[in-house]
Formats: sequence, C-alpha cells, structure tokens
Amino acid sequence: MSPKGRFTAFAAIVVAMLIQLSGAKAETVSIETSMKPFGGKLFKEVRVPVQSRLKVQVEVPPGQQTILPLKRTRIRFDTDMTYNPDNRKTPPCPDSKLSQTSSLGLGVAAIVDLCPRSVIGTGTSLIYLVKSTASPLADPQLVIFNAGRDARGNPKMKIYGFSKATGTGLLMEGSLNKNGIQDVPIGVLSYDSAVGNFVFDMPGTGMKVEDAAAPGGFRVVKGLDRGYVRARCSDGMWSTGGDFYLGERNASTGADIGPTTIVPGNVYNDSCRGLKGRPKLRRKAQRGPRAARRGARVRYRVTVANRGTATARAVKLRVRGGVRGSARGGKIAPGKRKTFTVRGRVVARKGARARVRIQVIAKGARVVFGRAIRVR
Repeated sequence: MSPKGRFTAFAAIVVAMLIQLSGAKAETVSIETSMKPFGGKLFKEVRVPVQSRLKVQVEVPPGQQTILPLKRTRIRFDTDMTYNPDNRKTPPCPDSKLSQTSSLGLGVAAIVDLCPRSVIGTGTSLIYLVKSTASPLADPQLVIFNAGRDARGNPKMKIYGFSKATGTGLLMEGSLNKNGIQDVPIGVLSYDSAVGNFVFDMPGTGMKVEDAAAPGGFRVVKGLDRGYVRARCSDGMWSTGGDFYLGERNASTGADIGPTTIVPGNVYNDSCRGLKGRPKLRRKAQRGPRAARRGARVRYRVTVANRGTATARAVKLRVRGGVRGSARGGKIAPGKRKTFTVRGRVVARKGARARVRIQVIAKGARVVFGRAIRVR
C-alpha cells in the first residue's frame, strides 16, 4: 500500500473512533437543574437547605426508530451544592435490608417499607421498551435512599426504580465526590430497554404510590431530611454538566454486546443570587488564671464559634479591666469555631478582686467574655 493509501486508511480509522466516542447514533443528552432554598435566601458563603431537582433527557432526531440504552451517568454538579447525610434523621439503608438480592419486583411501597426512615428523595422516569422510540413507557417511579458514606467519606445513595407495566424493579447505587461528580452505573432494564429521561427531586414534595394496605390504596412518599441537599451561590451562577455512557447489553447477563458511546451532556447554567451575609459570634469556652500578682503577665484562652452566614474577618482580641492586653486572631469561617490565646498584664491594685473583660471583635460582630481575678 502506498504512503497515501496508508494515511487514508489510518484517517478512516481515526474518524470512526471519533464518531463512536461522540455518538454515532445521534443521541443527545440535555440536563436541567434547579435549587430553591427553603428559607427563601441563598448566601455567598454558607450553604443552606434547598429543594433540588435534576432532569436528564436523552433524545434522538425525529424519525430515528431506536435509541441506545443508558448504561452509566457521570454528572458534574456545581460544587456550591453538597449532599449532607444525617444518620440521625435518615439512617443508612443497609445491604442486609436492600440489595441486588432483594425481591425488587415487589413495588415501591414494599421496598420503601424495608428502609422507611432512609428516604431522601423521589423521582420519575420514561423508558423506551426494547429500545423503540415508538414504545414509550412513563410509569416508572424512583425512590432515593441514604446509603451513608463510602471509604473516602463521599455521600452514597441507593436508587430504586419500579415499573408496574413491566412488573420489574431495578436497584442502582451512586456517590457524590468532593469535586461534584455523581457517578451512577445503571443496570439492564427489561429487554435492554432505553431510558428516555429521569427526574430526581430531593427531598421532593411527595410522590403518590400504590399501596394496597393504605387508605384509598395509595400513600405519599417523600424525602425525610430537608437538609440533605445544601447549596450556596458563591459567584452568581450554578453550572452542571456530565458524560453519559450508552450502549447495548445482553438483557439476561448484562454483558456488553456492542460498543459504548460516550455522549457529553450540555452545560446547564442556572443563575442565582447569594447574599453577603453577616458573621455572628458566640462564646463557647474560656480558660485563664483566677489569681496573679500585680504587674504579672497572664494568658487567657477563649473559644469562639461563628454561627452567622459570613466569615468573621480581621478578628482582634482586647483585654480590659483588671488586665490589659491585645492580640490578632485572623478569621473564623461560618459554622466553624476557633480558639485564641491573648496575653495581658495585671494592672489592678494589690488585694483587689478585679473584673476582666475579654472582647473578641470582628467586622460586623463581637462577643465578650467575663472573668474575675484576685490580685495578690
């Protein structure tokens, strides 16, 4: 083969590989997100509980009769948003109660009863039976359970899906890492059917599910921890993207029977407004001498918490009264505490029982500790 012929063959191989990676079947994926604070306000620094929604839509051009099944999702959330499992409110749902060996075809109500206190969200889905765009099925319902944290401390979840029309259930597991990536492998649907869309609502406002034991034959399921999803608005915009893995698998074994196509989702930008907030200092602990000689140098240690919605900056310490001194303390992030040491000299007269005030002052906030010292 001539050099030109070899180059042409090589180019054809490269083009074929690029087509496979970019989505030869022309599937496209769109992402939408929303986060609404329960308290009505967002802040630039501190994260607050939000009602969150994620919608993913897989589409094909008009006239295309088949759609590739979704095998895996890797969604890149804005790191202003975090998951915050609280095991006191929603204890993790263990594998001993819900796993791949459970009877997943029992339906939503029966599966929720396995871990009723672990629900953190709900959702819906649309699937295309046997990958045919002419056979959409919109009845699947989803329930999201807290699954604790993984070995790296990342929040984990279990996602249960059920379709009454097909009589089958599916259990998926995923986690959200510190870089905002939520990775969820998706099992094989009946007849290797394809996902058209899915929606996650956390905690959600309530999803009506069939329950023969409930009055009227239905009950409402929703997330039980309003603080599981928290968000801030640090720069006026939330950006969400992701990669979606599509391909065909054997419906019985789950083994791949074709190539995997990686389809990048659109980057969805959602504007937000974060308030500057204010620091709020609170006394937590103090230590210092109860007696000292006049003129002696003494040391005090105080612990201060910031319960506000902004960082306490340019922190200074001043000691007044029977002891005088000062120190600089740096800053305290919202939700954190810090211990400071400040030294001063005893100025009260000998024999006095003097009052000592330790002031912790920041821009927009202050707190005062009080102690007494006996001067020898």
